[in-house]
Amino acid sequence: MSAEMNRIIGAKDQRRHRLAAMTFPEKVRAVVKLQEMTAPLLRKQGRQVRVWTMDRSILPRA
Repeated sequence: MSAEMNRIIGAKDQRRHRLAAMTFPEKVRAVVKLQEMTAPLLRKQGRQVRVWTMDRSILPRA
């Protein structure tokens, strides 16, 4: 395997471990952030999108 491919696979593995180590509130925040980022694009395509609402004050910050 090439050095570049090894680097890519290693980075992917590190990211997977970082995501697995996140707390549940951190994972929820990440999902909401992704929803907020994609909602405008999906709405432009005519899709109905609802971003989760949450009381951010109850979720501990990282």
